[in-house]
Amino acid sequence: MSIKGYIKHSKFPSVTQVLAPYSGYDKIPPWHLEKASERGTIVHDHLAAYALGQWTPNPKPEYAGYVDSARKWLDMFMDEVVLSEAELEDEVLGYCGHPDLIIKSRKLGGVILIDYKTPAVVHRKVWGAQLAAYEKLATANGYPAVDRFGSLRLNADGRLAKFDEFTDNRIAFWSAFFAALCAHRFFS
Repeated sequence: MSIKGYIKHSKFPSVTQVLAPYSGYDKIPPWHLEKASERGTIVHDHLAAYALGQWTPNPKPEYAGYVDSARKWLDMFMDEVVLSEAELEDEVLGYCGHPDLIIKSRKLGGVILIDYKTPAVVHRKVWGAQLAAYEKLATANGYPAVDRFGSLRLNADGRLAKFDEFTDNRIAFWSAFFAALCAHRFFS
């Protein structure tokens, strides 16, 4: 069964919905987005199970490199899972989100919030705002304070994933997300 099958559906807009106007996805052909969405779902499901120590069958060969890339990184840096693929809500601010992973890592220095990404190019502004929003959701739901957050860019060929940290500008990223949330509410 898919990990995503356990996710409830919120009455609030998601982080992804709030940031959609700034994502650039409207410039990508629908067939390409559909394929990327399938890849993302399969890879995320495998990695959620892996982080939790659950067995999963091998992914399709075209996705195996992404999974192997993340597994190598997780094996190297993850000491403990705090959260994996859960839906969180902020009842006060009125939004929800699905952080991919929060771990404790001695090598990286504390509690790390991670969002898996398969694109080769970093989308710093949108990804930073997304992660800042997830950080606030984690705090609002009683999870330990996040020391660092970033995207984990997975390699299709199975090479070690790259951690792109965004913690250096967390206030600006949070401010940008909050402004987008306010605009989303106003225009919806």
